[in-house]
Amino acid sequence: MKRIIFLLAGALALASFIACSNGNSTAPATEESQELSEPTGNAQVEVMYFHGKKRCATCVAIENETKAAMENELAAEVAEGKVCMRTIDISTDEGKAIAQRYKIAFSSLIIVANPGESEQVDDLTSFAFSNARLNAAEFRQELHKRVTANL
Repeated sequence: MKRIIFLLAGALALASFIACSNGNSTAPATEESQELSEPTGNAQVEVMYFHGKKRCATCVAIENETKAAMENELAAEVAEGKVCMRTIDISTDEGKAIAQRYKIAFSSLIIVANPGESEQVDDLTSFAFSNARLNAAEFRQELHKRVTANL
């Protein structure tokens, strides 16, 4: 039974990736998403959310829940300058360059520990697509756990 549930979850995540990468969207990108696009100092961990020009409801939920986690569960780490978030539009020239660096082709969520140095990348994309929209509390809890583990 667990195997069937796992396969269904994987199929759902794959369908979300395909919908987002093909431009089939139900929600446009917002200007607000650009507010966190600049790197912020010497953070030990960067949470990087990549998106295209058009986004589906799940993509928007990933950004919203990641921001909420940064403002709530990770507020102390953000205030101390240990953690920052970058929202990157991969349809722009600057966004494309950053996406190429991390081998990103569509909406993605990654955690980068020690940015610019001996970087370690933790890819949360599949988990984010499976949980951000329909299981926000678990998404935010896992994001907090993974970020703090990388500090």
